Amino acid sequence: MKDEGIIEGQISIFELPIIEPMKPKGKIVKEAPVIKSDKLDDIINLYQDNCSRIVKTNSGSLLVELENKTLYFNSDGVNEFELPENVGIMPGEEILIASKDKEINDLQKQKLEDLKPKEYIKRKGDANLIIPGEKTIVINPKGWVLEYMKKPKYNANEIFNTEFAIKFKKVEDNITEPAIDAANVNFKVDDKVNMEYQGIKYIGKVVRIYNNGETLNVAWNGKQTAFYYKNVRKVE
Repeated sequence: MKDEGIIEGQISIFELPIIEPMKPKGKIVKEAPVIKSDKLDDIINLYQDNCSRIVKTNSGSLLVELENKTLYFNSDGVNEFELPENVGIMPGEEILIASKDKEINDLQKQKLEDLKPKEYIKRKGDANLIIPGEKTIVINPKGWVLEYMKKPKYNANEIFNTEFAIKFKKVEDNITEPAIDAANVNFKVDDKVNMEYQGIKYIGKVVRIYNNGETLNVAWNGKQTAFYYKNVRKVE
């Protein structure tokens, strides 16, 4: 028996097929995982007392340098592989811990003198010399002069004024008073002395003496650091 409410050729709503909602096509973008900083903090706390340095790279990974190797931890805190010690780092990478310094060599000093910058950066734990500017210039231990667009990361006491160094080197070269052998002299506070710091010679003033007279704190150009008494020469 036909439903009298339906005209011939029509379909009842109860006979309509069920249409499933369409699922969106295309690649589903997953949210990037949130990296918990405490993982990296745990690594730093674990190695800070027995490492040479810890460097945070531009990608957020950590380089932990030990006595004869460097451990690479990715940004998730996973130790992926090992590298040799003294791995070269870029000026924009941050040195978080440096228990030992890395010395510059004569080739780097010569390149620095050739370039004649107004100032340069020598970071503790970094074997590179860095010259700040519109482009960051790096002199690496092989004497290569490299350019980077990224600004360097450094501490305020790691930048040095070369104009000051040149000025006082000229003064030192023209000193007529003989320098005195440190082994045969007793230093006093306010004594004027010659010394070398980061490969450059300066004239400074003794501001403190300790360790039975074997350690001298010398101040110059707003800077101050300690020297072994045999590494300075008194000027009278």
